[in-house]
Amino acid sequence: MNKLQRLGWHFRNELWRGLFMARRYWVEALVGMGILFGLFGGLLFAVLSVSGKSLASGEVDGLILGFALWMFANAAFASAATEVAEETEQRGLEQLCLAPLPLRALLGLRTARRVLGGVLLLLLTLWLIELLTAQRLQLHYLPTLGLALLAAPALTGVGYVLAGLLLMIKRGQMLVAAAYPLLIALVALPAYPVNSWALLPYALGAASAKALAAGAAVPASVWGLIALNSCFYLGLGLWLYRALEGRAKKLGVLGHL
Repeated sequence: MNKLQRLGWHFRNELWRGLFMARRYWVEALVGMGILFGLFGGLLFAVLSVSGKSLASGEVDGLILGFALWMFANAAFASAATEVAEETEQRGLEQLCLAPLPLRALLGLRTARRVLGGVLLLLLTLWLIELLTAQRLQLHYLPTLGLALLAAPALTGVGYVLAGLLLMIKRGQMLVAAAYPLLIALVALPAYPVNSWALLPYALGAASAKALAAGAAVPASVWGLIALNSCFYLGLGLWLYRALEGRAKKLGVLGHL
């Protein structure tokens, strides 16, 4: 079995594991989604009430689309750190280090599985947005999904850095919680047309997707910049994670609560 086949075999196992966990904890998942959509609905109602606008005015269309992009971004951003936190809590991290794949590769497969679920959720959310806005927002599904996917590796790199920090800092879940407002800010930043905000991870991809929904054309050069941004942050994140994992092993704190 070559390396590619072995990765495919492990990814298939991760998909089955994800389906098993979803089946086992489907009630908790539905409740969590209900709370999330409920909080967004409350925020949307508050914004409309304060501004005196109606949903039909189109004033909050950007906020609605930003919510969908944030949900997808969360899958790419928090996956590696969440997996490390959960495995540490369940005392399974040291066993994972004995697996045939390196820990960073296994985290990458689990991140890919979560991103795949995020894609399905994004498509569903985009369809609901078209219904909610009475098709005012003519969403181009494939380009919007392409921009989100192209920008996602940048957030995965940031997530790897957080995962590495969690290997060093025990009970550091507050780091992940503190990063969520920053993720919301990245989605909301006006990085398109291209400006200095575009240097930050995911900002240009999210802004370009919102501009596309508003009817603007996104040139090929912007797609290239998003790809370069993703490559840079993913490479930097993997390098920092490898250094932090090596440091944790050297100190003997890997998997300790």
